[in-house]
Amino acid sequence: MPPTSLLRRYVAMGSAIGLMFTLSACGRGDSKVNIDVYAAASLTTALTSMASAFENVEPDIRIVLNFAGSATLVEQIKQGAPADVVVFADNKQMNDLVEHGDVKKDSVATIATNTLTLVVEKGNPLNIKNVSALASQQIRTVLCDSAQPCGKYAAQILERAKISVQPRSWETSVSGVTQKVASGEADAGIVYVTDALANASKLDAVSIDKSINVSNNYPIASLAELSTTAQKAAQTFINFVMGDGQKILNDFGFVSP
Repeated sequence: MPPTSLLRRYVAMGSAIGLMFTLSACGRGDSKVNIDVYAAASLTTALTSMASAFENVEPDIRIVLNFAGSATLVEQIKQGAPADVVVFADNKQMNDLVEHGDVKKDSVATIATNTLTLVVEKGNPLNIKNVSALASQQIRTVLCDSAQPCGKYAAQILERAKISVQPRSWETSVSGVTQKVASGEADAGIVYVTDALANASKLDAVSIDKSINVSNNYPIASLAELSTTAQKAAQTFINFVMGDGQKILNDFGFVSP
């Protein structure tokens, strides 16, 4: 058995190492407030850029982004997903959370609007000129699922164009549509204008006539049951989105409300 003096040295060394680990953990920024932002997939590029810009001016707040189709996000939140801020591509999903008690109605604000467009393979090899072309069985079309805002709006556009389309697949987010067309698994799809811009190197856009096109809102809100610290940080981020963040949204093709 080691002498008492040696035991004391071991204990002291252990304490010192423990303190070093503690200080190291603090040094990694554990004091930052994490804000989980659940956002519509069509906001991926814009909000990723915005989160970086925000953290530069608010270094004590870390933005953690989670992107998916708006309807998918609502279900995740209803099942207890730890969201602090939500941004959807349609008012319906936000109203759903308001009715469910997850969001206070007076906290909801619109951050941007968008419209839709056709996307086709680069070079448009099938010479698709308008929405009516999607009625052809020779055109492999993919659309968002009707539960998602991008699917709901696509259905409205097709109805206004008075055509019926049998898509090869129903995607759970607008990202799924762009990926299928960009990879050659589909010939065409209906997405937001901003998604076409974000994927301009891989896809071509074919405009949809204004008489049948749709404009959608992007509402934002913080969750109702947050700690005082989280609520303050969440509101700081929302204020940034509504202020300096508007230029970033505009740069990615979104229109200020």
